[in-house]
Amino acid sequence: GDKMKYVLIVFGALMIFSGFGILSSAKSAIHEIEAFIMFLIASVLISSASIIMAIEKKQKSEDSVKD
Repeated sequence: GDKMKYVLIVFGALMIFSGFGILSSAKSAIHEIEAFIMFLIASVLISSASIIMAIEKKQKSEDSVKD
């Protein structure tokens, strides 16, 4: 669970770089669409990681209030 957010960020970054790579060498519209789908996947992965971080931060603050 703790390392999952870092895995999501790494895969999100990989998707961004591959999207730029595909977009830079796009020969047709389908390649551009594929690149933008990779950008969408990257945004979902990075957003998921930030949600996980926010939930963990909230849980830690509630745990410190209880103690």
